[in-house]
Amino acid sequence: MAEFRYNFLKNTWSIIATERSKRPNDFTLSIYEEEKADLSKCPFEYGNEDKTPPEIFAIRPDNSPPNTQGWLVRVIPNKYPALRIENQPINEGYYIFDKIGGFGAHEVIIETPDHFKHIQDFDEHEIVNIFIAFRERIKSLYKDLRIKYVHIFKNHGREAGKSLVHSHSQLIALPMIPKQQLTMIKQSKKYFQEKGRCYLCDEIKTEIKLAERVIYENESFVSYCPYASLYPFEVKITPKYHSSDFSSTSDEKLKSLADVLKFTVRKLHKTLINPPFNLVIHTSPPYREDAIDKSIYENIEKHFHWHIEILPRITTLAGFELGTDYYINPTLPEEAARFLREVV
Repeated sequence: MAEFRYNFLKNTWSIIATERSKRPNDFTLSIYEEEKADLSKCPFEYGNEDKTPPEIFAIRPDNSPPNTQGWLVRVIPNKYPALRIENQPINEGYYIFDKIGGFGAHEVIIETPDHFKHIQDFDEHEIVNIFIAFRERIKSLYKDLRIKYVHIFKNHGREAGKSLVHSHSQLIALPMIPKQQLTMIKQSKKYFQEKGRCYLCDEIKTEIKLAERVIYENESFVSYCPYASLYPFEVKITPKYHSSDFSSTSDEKLKSLADVLKFTVRKLHKTLINPPFNLVIHTSPPYREDAIDKSIYENIEKHFHWHIEILPRITTLAGFELGTDYYINPTLPEEAARFLREVV
């Protein structure tokens, strides 16, 4: 059974999930072998719906029955979950250590029926469907009041942690707000209390005015390389209008978001030759009455601004980064943005 274990000195939690060690890995194959792979063995293929747990959500334009062909995007429980909804979030002591039962949810969003199609190949409509699946799963999971935060992420490439070649994203729902998200919430709140404005709204205005790090923008969204990027060619995508909650985004706005993501990912693909990367969505958590610190939620709809980060994994985190939590980035964000803008 999975469990959370608390590291007191670093003020962070680890999830110990031994079931994850059993998951299959496509990347033991060479590229040539993968191209010749027997697709009947891939659980995410059309016709292999019986090889996965029953679907939770799907986009099916032909109204085909669940767990059959006919889907465009399909969401299933992870067969090798880090957390399980049936576990109890019981807080226990173990000598001086703290641990919590491995409660939560772990889902896989299968983004396409096409085994050989990846995010840089998706058209705008396909990306919109993926975003709709993200949005609807967030809404559904937050109906369970025990869930404090839903984290959505995509691992692209073996070096970014992807284990199966078929294009997919993942979702992990947690009984606590993670440390990184808490830090962003507290920093956003601090800025709001001092200046009466949203920090990201001000950052976006500055980036658009300077135009040094902007990659692409449309009427509703902008992508840029952040001023203090941790990773080479790191990209942030944000709504140009203030919004704290990704799950409140309308279908029309998702079309604009898909346009910016498609353009940005294709630029990264061409500039860096299909780099591995992690994509994560940072959004505000819903209010929870049982929260120990309710001040976390105070004015969160005014000061927090949801956004997407794309973090290319083209350098290796080494002793300095892992030992200090500081990052050495060898690429100027201004230069990275220029390369991305100019690549054809």
